[in-house]
Amino acid sequence: MATLIDYIWQSTFCLLFFFGVYFVFLRNEKAFKATRFFILLTPILAMLFPLISIPVSFDKPGISLEQTEFFRALTIQSTPDDFVATFGLPEVTVQSSKLPLLWEIKDYLIFFYLTIIFLLSFRLFWNFVQLRMIWERGWYQTKFNLKHNYFLIPTFGLTPIFSYFNKLFWDDTQELKTHEKEQIIKHEIEHIRQGHSWDVMYYQILSIIFWFNPAIHLMRSALIDVHEYLADENVIRKSQNSENYPKLIVKMAFKGIDLPIGNYFIRSTTLKRIMMMKNPKKINWLKTAMVVPLSLMLLALVSMKTETGKILPFSITENIEEIKKMLLVSQDSLEVGIKVKKLKTPLHYEYISARDNERLTAQIGELQYEFSGIRSDEDYIKVRGLINNLRTTSKITKSYPNARFKHQVDTPAEPAMGMEEWNKSIITQIDVPKDELDLGLGGVIEIEFVVSKEGEVQNPIIKRSYGGGVDKQILEVVLKESQNKWKAARFNEKPVDMVLTASFAFYGSAMSSTDSHRFFNSSPTPALNSNFEITENTVFDVVEKAPEFEGGIEAWNEWIKSNIQYPKTAKQMGVEGTVYVVFVINKDGTIDQPEILRGIGAGCDEEVLRLISKSPDWIPGQHRGQKVNVRMRLPVRFKLPSDQFVSESLSDGNPAKASEAFNKHMSINLKYPLEAQNNKEFGTVFTRVHLDENGKIKSYSITKGVSPILDDEVFRVLENAPNWKVNGKENSYIVNFPVTFRIGGQQTMGQILNMENEVVVTGYFAEDRSPFSKIKMYETEKIQSSDPLFVIDGVAYPELGRKLDNMVKPEQIKTVEVLKGEKANSLLHLYGSRVGNGVILITTKN
Repeated sequence: MATLIDYIWQSTFCLLFFFGVYFVFLRNEKAFKATRFFILLTPILAMLFPLISIPVSFDKPGISLEQTEFFRALTIQSTPDDFVATFGLPEVTVQSSKLPLLWEIKDYLIFFYLTIIFLLSFRLFWNFVQLRMIWERGWYQTKFNLKHNYFLIPTFGLTPIFSYFNKLFWDDTQELKTHEKEQIIKHEIEHIRQGHSWDVMYYQILSIIFWFNPAIHLMRSALIDVHEYLADENVIRKSQNSENYPKLIVKMAFKGIDLPIGNYFIRSTTLKRIMMMKNPKKINWLKTAMVVPLSLMLLALVSMKTETGKILPFSITENIEEIKKMLLVSQDSLEVGIKVKKLKTPLHYEYISARDNERLTAQIGELQYEFSGIRSDEDYIKVRGLINNLRTTSKITKSYPNARFKHQVDTPAEPAMGMEEWNKSIITQIDVPKDELDLGLGGVIEIEFVVSKEGEVQNPIIKRSYGGGVDKQILEVVLKESQNKWKAARFNEKPVDMVLTASFAFYGSAMSSTDSHRFFNSSPTPALNSNFEITENTVFDVVEKAPEFEGGIEAWNEWIKSNIQYPKTAKQMGVEGTVYVVFVINKDGTIDQPEILRGIGAGCDEEVLRLISKSPDWIPGQHRGQKVNVRMRLPVRFKLPSDQFVSESLSDGNPAKASEAFNKHMSINLKYPLEAQNNKEFGTVFTRVHLDENGKIKSYSITKGVSPILDDEVFRVLENAPNWKVNGKENSYIVNFPVTFRIGGQQTMGQILNMENEVVVTGYFAEDRSPFSKIKMYETEKIQSSDPLFVIDGVAYPELGRKLDNMVKPEQIKTVEVLKGEKANSLLHLYGSRVGNGVILITTKN
């Protein structure tokens, strides 16, 4: 979009420039053929000049918008995201026949542009229809002139006299003398002979496509004038009574409809035509020839591009798969969302943004990482540590064709105040956030910039990022007027542009090992190190050719599905999740050293190790033409069927169920704390209970709570709760059951999900119970869900997930609205922090 707008602006400028050349140098000259050629050619030149790129090594002015903030902002907004990978962000799909249709500004602009084109095209089509009707009306009286090869068609006074290609439409109601009639016919024959109708149609099409360009309409009007001058010139040259011809023009007047696709004997150019005929001056060829150098000057202005520094990617495509593996492994200790996308034109070497609303963006080379769900300082420290590890995965270089480096000049550039004072001045103006230093995230920031031959700092960029908002600060400070006074570098006693780098260190008293948090072993990465020596026992993380399973990744996935077994204990406990395993594929293809990086327990870790140990041999990886040992990382996901959403142990036929005594104990002793009611706290507390072989409660814990008050109430009642019923022969059982605190007649999670043995406690607010004004969600730190929040008719259901069909059927839905970003965050005061994952508002027909 930004490139298109820049092209439109440049082509419009070019055509306006050409019209200015015509207006100053050609408008009053009698070089009509040259002028006609110029007017026909310039639209093509105006469209071509912006597309031509002539690289030059010197600085020059230009008209492109590329260096403007508007263009950069539009480029960032319109560039599609080239996502490399997404981690920790589950896909949410909402299906409805009534989803809203969202248009962006560019969609409205395109619609408006096409609408105008349609209207103008329809008008042109209607002109053709009218022309056809006039032709058919006078068909039987039409005469064909063999000498001049044209049809003479009577119009019966409907239109003035005009010509269209080889058809001359004649107004037979005009009372004209014989010589007047001959002069008019000669004038129109010149239009036909010189093919002026082709010119008119050419500009008609341009005027429709580029209707927004005022220069097109100005040039079209100029072309009509030139057509009339050409025809008049030939009539006067061939007529004996040429002095009467201007009088004939004055005598004629408009009559009937006017079709813009024809060449009319009389138009609003009457006065211009008479003045041109009376002009005794000869053609000023010197003035006319000025068109050529001016056109070349425009070509230089628009098409010559100064070569500036370009950021070039280095060995990035071969490492993307390895980066994906690294990020996947990081999920064992970092539960945040990560999106990775490739940037086409990165501005900086690195750039780490400040943490804002649980989000952070880091550009490393040509890859940009978007982190979300950073809920604590610990998460933030881990994210910064991960960014440190990723610094070597993407490298870019920047070239400066018109600038020299320090070793290439006689006298390097330096600040007017001196380099030492300049450094001190920069540091004193930077306000490093205290939180960054307290968390031990101090470090070094390095910038790169050009000092021009005029002694000005230009194009500062971040070479090594600090983050925490410091990057933005330092770029602004460097460009301040007080810091922007330098002595230019000199080479051969002449001032030249010079590239400089400057580093600044910011450390706090709390520096610790947290800054060097590591997710990966510091194993060698020979793919990026050409001097690394390969030994017999070297294990690679990155190789030129990765190991492959026989038949490819699809065959590997099929083998896993066919051989893996869901542990019985995990099923009984309702354990789900992803086990991350690392292993080495030896140079002979065998698998060795399997280890669990992150497990979920309940027998799943052991099952993955068993599976990996029985894997068939792989095709070994290669580096520099040799077979080598390669470390692989693999995620194995365990997921129960969706109908076992809360706990498999609560469905019919399972060995453990709540006894009548237990349910009675809960119903008698479980209270809805008044403080929680006044605070409008409600929801479902999901509790996990560990039973012995007799059903006695050995221990219990909350897997997902609502608030400290309600969680403590559940703990209080469970302390002396009776035994459960057990029918199996196991030594112990783990069961889950929900305790729901609801307000008034709210529907509970058990009703939504068909859960058995749900314990429900009902309370009532003292104030107004309007769900739209009073609903709030309270979450404990244990809640890590990244699912969107469902709100049905104003009531929030945070645990609904994929059980939507159990709550509402598609035919019952009236409207569905999906809210993200700022729109979702505007509901924070109503529904709590879960809105950060998005909100799905559903309104039913009832």
